[in-house]
Amino acid sequence: MTLKEKLLKESRNTIEDYAIRFACNIEPKLAEEARDGRTECLIAINNEHKHILTSPLFISAVNELLEGVNVSAIQISASQLFPSIKKDVLKASWGDMSD
Repeated sequence: MTLKEKLLKESRNTIEDYAIRFACNIEPKLAEEARDGRTECLIAINNEHKHILTSPLFISAVNELLEGVNVSAIQISASQLFPSIKKDVLKASWGDMSD
């Protein structure tokens, strides 16, 4: 196995482990949002972990773990005064009330 392959494997393992922990930790928050009548939740992304939380591998793994919940990385306006300034968030949605 080349160094590149080892490094890629280590990166994949780290992202997949992070996805498992994230999914376990976010389920109670999603349940709370659902109890409040919501069908989606925005989750702030810490800049320190942005490279993990916005990676396609992480998004794919979380979508598999949270069956039926669609998680995606989106950008929203960080301020009403400066709408061109954006921040990254994760959007978790589980349909609308007609489902």
